[in-house]
Amino acid sequence: MKKTSFVSVLAFASALSLPATAQDLDPNIFVNLSKKVVPSVVNIQTVSRGRRSYSRGGAPDDLFRKFFEDFFRNGGGGRRPPPDDEDDGNGNVPEGMALGTGFIIDDSGLILTNNHVVADADEIKIIFTEDNDEKPTDAKVVGRDPDLDLALIKVETKRKLVPAVLGDSDALQVGEYVMAVGNPFGQGHSVTHGIISAKGRKSPDFALASYLQTDAPINPGNSGGPLVNLKGEVIGINNAIDARAQGIGFAIPINFAKTVLPQLKSKGSVARGYIGIQVNDLTPEIANRVEAPKDVRGCFVAHVYPGDPAERAGIRPYDIITDFAGKKIASANDLIMAVTSTTVGEHAAVKVVRSGKNQELKIKIGLRPNSAPEDRRRPKPSSKEELGKKLSGLEVEDLTPESAKELGVKENQKGVVVSDIRFESPADKAGLGRGDIIVEVDRKPVKSEADFYRMLRTKKSYLLRVLRVDETGLENFQVLVLDLK
Repeated sequence: MKKTSFVSVLAFASALSLPATAQDLDPNIFVNLSKKVVPSVVNIQTVSRGRRSYSRGGAPDDLFRKFFEDFFRNGGGGRRPPPDDEDDGNGNVPEGMALGTGFIIDDSGLILTNNHVVADADEIKIIFTEDNDEKPTDAKVVGRDPDLDLALIKVETKRKLVPAVLGDSDALQVGEYVMAVGNPFGQGHSVTHGIISAKGRKSPDFALASYLQTDAPINPGNSGGPLVNLKGEVIGINNAIDARAQGIGFAIPINFAKTVLPQLKSKGSVARGYIGIQVNDLTPEIANRVEAPKDVRGCFVAHVYPGDPAERAGIRPYDIITDFAGKKIASANDLIMAVTSTTVGEHAAVKVVRSGKNQELKIKIGLRPNSAPEDRRRPKPSSKEELGKKLSGLEVEDLTPESAKELGVKENQKGVVVSDIRFESPADKAGLGRGDIIVEVDRKPVKSEADFYRMLRTKKSYLLRVLRVDETGLENFQVLVLDLK
């Protein structure tokens, strides 16, 4: 084998603008980086009760899969056991216990993580170190942004906290070294390294921003942890993986998080702009058919929702939007970013090409519908329904032809299907499970969800007739006692 001369090595290093001598290289760069970053990273344990799908299938093997797992439920064996008060004495823990990661952003106790880590949590516990005698610290949610999958939580502690430094994700270059920190499979604080594989990656469920792609190994439990550059600055928040591959992970650019942090701190939610249209990228074929000028750049209006700001401003289907609020628009994603970053209530100038002619319109920005507070979006249940849920710990849904087919029963089957059960509730103790079909209460047929909750008042116990279908499709009726004592 031909030996490489030292001169050749120097020439190669010079060509790549690398240090010229071995003395200039830092063999402990990731050692020093770990010492700087790890103290700012926390492990997150959550407990969720009563928010379970009745589907018997497992999680779908999505292309972009969030790597936040019900770790203990699935028989994992991480180094840290669950809290004592969560153990039933037999080594079992609640079905909804799960793991994630977060990082401290200021010394008041604010921690940034993914929204899907805490979205359904009834309890949030923070673990700062690997010390075996450390007791988990309670945390509460300060603000959530489902659109960007971000959440801000807070702990009250006398511990001296080390905030992470937030960097500039726009300044990242493809090929740049990065390090990921997280709590993979409950192993505790763990570091891995890799490079930025790509920028601007799109996701079907991440319309308001684009991902950083990295090959740094990330696994279930890493969700919400930081991706840092060689300066120790957070440039991304680990969020998802390509479930088909190894070494394809995705992180939310930290600059997107920085734009919403003030609203999360002060309001607990994020108000985003909205104009009420559907747009597509402009293709040469469409541009030709709508008489667009040659080499025009923009996005194509596919639909305008009646009564929304775009219609009131005069935007029409087949318009090509080329400029919004002074920002050049080259794609549908550009417009989404421009609109959602504009303050609600402001007026913005919109430049469009219509039938080959340029026009300028004024539009008043509305509030993005899913930015409204959740309690204003959800219909409030009746007091009887609330009472029935509270007493039983049981949530049911009307049995529709679609859900009947999914569960393997006849389409004309009557009853209600169990969708959620609160852990250790009367319903849980009665032996009910997700997917059970309750057909009778005290020998009276159940017609609907409302009908079922009307039957549950303050009586101490009820006789339930339940239909179950096993894996072979065999129907099995059982009678259970729901005791509300």
